[in-house]
Amino acid sequence: MRRLYLETSEEETKEIDKALLCDSELQRQYKEMVAMKKQMDEIQLNPSDAVIKNILHYAQGLQEHS
Repeated sequence: MRRLYLETSEEETKEIDKALLCDSELQRQYKEMVAMKKQMDEIQLNPSDAVIKNILHYAQGLQEHS
């Protein structure tokens, strides 16, 4: 995981990359994690319309009481 997020030292990166070259199952798992990370990075989180309406309604109530 740390390799995926570029949190490894240069030496750790070299060791992990060496292990990836030698182990096809590890390489498969790593590729899956890379793909999942890419998908998660592309997700845009937005509040639902109901949440936005509730916030606006609440804000209007605050303005009326001020």
